[in-house]
Amino acid sequence: MIATALLIALTGWCVLHGVSGIAGGRCADRRLEAAEIVMALAVVAMMAPTFDPLPQGLWAALLVASAAWPARRRPARAGRHRDGDPASPGARAHYAHHVVGASAMAALAVAPKHRHTGGSGVHEAVHAAVPAWTLFLLAAYFLAYAAVGVASLLLPRPTTGRYPALDRGPGPLAPLRLVSARRTVMAIGMFYMLVGMS
Repeated sequence: MIATALLIALTGWCVLHGVSGIAGGRCADRRLEAAEIVMALAVVAMMAPTFDPLPQGLWAALLVASAAWPARRRPARAGRHRDGDPASPGARAHYAHHVVGASAMAALAVAPKHRHTGGSGVHEAVHAAVPAWTLFLLAAYFLAYAAVGVASLLLPRPTTGRYPALDRGPGPLAPLRLVSARRTVMAIGMFYMLVGMS
């Protein structure tokens, strides 16, 4: 219960950080930023369904849209920053990562579920409509992504100055590191939900 509340709070911070980035013009890609905000809101809704007023079908539609929006970018423009400079290969790879996460969330939103009582209380598990091995592979993927994200946050990273509007210092609160922290939190949240639903 404490872990769920902590993840809800951290995911709520992800939403606020994404919104502030768009409002302040500090995000590298408004389209992907908006898609990630939808993803974070969906994670909060799934972890706290009691306070979610939207039907699961609507969440699934929103998640599919958030996955399709970045994916429909022309290859020549995908992964480019607002100022026209090409982004790093990691920026391009994150488009695919977001599509995987949003698609998985959309499938889980509409999958039949059943409630069961375990040692730590009542849990909601996904029926056989989503094979257990699929949940396991997705959970392993997001755990690996989170581990890489944590490592990148802990290891020092030099400031190149290539994107001065985004990277304003090597410290832990530099804008690019906050984006990395946000995506790491989202990966942890996805892993937590997938394990809970299996």
